[in-house]
Amino acid sequence: MQETNNVSPFFVVLLFLLRCLLPLAIMIGISYLLKRLGWITEPPKPPKGWNNGNSNNNPMNNNHSDQDEGGLAHAKH
Repeated sequence: MQETNNVSPFFVVLLFLLRCLLPLAIMIGISYLLKRLGWITEPPKPPKGWNNGNSNNNPMNNNHSDQDEGGLAHAKH
């Protein structure tokens, strides 16, 4: 028994695009619907003075000597 391989390249490209683009379109559509229904909102703005360098709230501004010890991930602050 010999198998024939008579598949059109157009059909292969179409199946590839459907396999890649269809899940992406579904995810984008669900995300759009969730935003439209108000289930997903923009994050709130940070409080005033959060990033002025005087606060310890921003880990990027902290110049501690324990930065090599893991920082927030290891509860060092």
